[in-house]
Amino acid sequence: MKKSLVSLLIGAGLAFSATAQDQAGGSTDSAEGALTTGTIATGVVAVGVLAAVVSNNRGSADIEDVAPGAGCEGDDQLNADGFCVGTTSTVTGTGTATTMTSVTFTYAPSV
Repeated sequence: MKKSLVSLLIGAGLAFSATAQDQAGGSTDSAEGALTTGTIATGVVAVGVLAAVVSNNRGSADIEDVAPGAGCEGDDQLNADGFCVGTTSTVTGTGTATTMTSVTFTYAPSV
């Protein structure tokens, strides 16, 4: 996707710079007749969007299932989504007070 966007920007930049020629005031025609900067820019954007759609369509994602016998470490619980949920306590101390905070974390179960 990033490569498609970069090539789109480069193509648009080249299209604008290639047709940036002196024209008489009020004239919208270029040297090629009806081929104007707006037409070229529209074509470059359309080709870039089409290339991005095609390249994203060809990707694949292989998702592995979590084995049913997977387990969590220690006394951590396995939630409904298949992740382990654990809790740990941290102690924060200052010059005048000490605070204990419970921190919850999630992780993938070990196989």
